[in-house]
Amino acid sequence: MKIHQIKNIFPDVRVARFNLAAWQKIGSDSIYFIGREVAKAAKPGEPDTGILKLFEITKDGTIVQERLIWKPMYNGINLEDPRALELPNENLLIGLTAVLRDKRGRPIPFPAIIKIDSHSSWNDELPPFLIISSFGPGKNLTPIDNSTYLFRPDSSDYNHKILVFSLHRQVPDKLDDIDFPTNLSWAKWRIGTTMPPIWLNQEEALFIIHGISIVKLKGKATYVYSIGRAKLTRKNNKFSVVVAPEPILTSDNFINNDGTPMVAELHPKLRRVVYSCGGIIKRNKQDALYLYVNVGDRTTFEVEFSLKELKEGLF
Repeated sequence: MKIHQIKNIFPDVRVARFNLAAWQKIGSDSIYFIGREVAKAAKPGEPDTGILKLFEITKDGTIVQERLIWKPMYNGINLEDPRALELPNENLLIGLTAVLRDKRGRPIPFPAIIKIDSHSSWNDELPPFLIISSFGPGKNLTPIDNSTYLFRPDSSDYNHKILVFSLHRQVPDKLDDIDFPTNLSWAKWRIGTTMPPIWLNQEEALFIIHGISIVKLKGKATYVYSIGRAKLTRKNNKFSVVVAPEPILTSDNFINNDGTPMVAELHPKLRRVVYSCGGIIKRNKQDALYLYVNVGDRTTFEVEFSLKELKEGLF
C-alpha cells in the first residue's frame, strides 16, 4: 500500500502524545484532536496514566489551541484512546476505554461513552462519561452511528471477534459479534478497531483495523502491531467483514534511512506499536484518507492514503 505523505504532527514535543481522535473544524481547514499526553512510561502491568488534551492544528501544522480537558482525580481511574464520530447538528460521540481498579487494585478496562452537543462551540472540560459494564471488561469502544457501538471484550474468546451493541435510553443491547480471520500473519494474536468505519453506502463501510502478533525479537516475546483494512457489511444489524491479507502500515514504515526508528518506543521491551484512533477525509481532498497514527506510544504521524487504493480488492 502506497503512503502518499507522512508528517509528524508533534515533532518538537518531548512528552508522549498519541491515540488521537480527530475531526475537522466547521468552516475551516483546521483539525481538532483529543488525545493522550503521557509524561513517562508506567511500570509493567500498569496503564500509562496521563491526561487528555484537546488540540486545534491548522493546515500548516501550527497548534493554535491546546487545552487540558480531563485529568485523573484519583489513582483508581484513567481514560484512554478516544475515538470520535461526528453526528448531525454538530453533535459528537466519543468512545473511550475507562481503566478502573478492582478490590485488589488491579487495572480493569471498560468501554465508555461521552456525548458532546455542538462540538463547534464546545470549549469546556470533558463531559461526564457513561461506563458500559453489561458485557464485562473490554477496550476499543468505537461509535458507528448515533446509537450503535463496537468494542472488543477483554476475553480470549474475543481475540478475533468484536461485539456490536446498541444503546437506547442508557440501556445496552447486544446486536451481533463480528468474526475476523485468525490466519492473518500480522494479526495472529488479536485484532481490533481503529477509527470509526467510513460508510460508503447504507450497508458497506471501509473499516481500518489493527492487528497484533506475538513475535520473538532479540530473544524476547514482543507484541508487534500493524494496521490493516477491511470491508464491513451491515444488513439488518448483522455484521460481517472481509479483511485484506496484507497490512497497510507496520513499524517498519517508520524507520529512518540509516535503519534507526523515527521515534523511540515508550515500552521497547514489550511492544512495537503502530496504532490509530482517528482519521478524516478532509473537505478539500475527498479522495484521500488522513490517518493519525500512534508510533511507539510516543508521537502521532499524519499518514495520507488514497481512498481508491484502500478500497481496491474489497469493493
